[in-house]
Amino acid sequence: MGKQYTIDSLREEIRELEIKQEAEGKVLKAQLKVTYEYLKPSNILRSVVKDIVSSETLKNDFINTAASYTSGLLTKKLIVGKSQNPFLKIIGLGIQFGITALVNKNYNSIKEVFTQYINAFKSNLHNTVTSEFSEDKKN
Repeated sequence: MGKQYTIDSLREEIRELEIKQEAEGKVLKAQLKVTYEYLKPSNILRSVVKDIVSSETLKNDFINTAASYTSGLLTKKLIVGKSQNPFLKIIGLGIQFGITALVNKNYNSIKEVFTQYINAFKSNLHNTVTSEFSEDKKN
């Protein structure tokens, strides 16, 4: 036959189960608070921005896209200007798309060329400033 329970043993097991239920309830409430905080829109946005900022690939893609779009827009502004001519605006839009696609496709080589020019400019500037100071010390 099955296990014999006394009233006292049943009460003791009920009390143990109540204690266990209370402890699990506290854990569940704590987890609910954590989940609630995580699902707040501001925290979701913060975590998405953190992921974007920490991801090198996303940063590079964002910079590439921004540079492509900006160069296309600047080219369109240079060509169209403040003209109200609809034909010129359509041509400017086509050129904008073309330049954007061109820069997007060749971003790394364009970046390399600009980096070389900037480094050469810095070096030239540094050499000029250094030579000016050295000439002042001689006089």
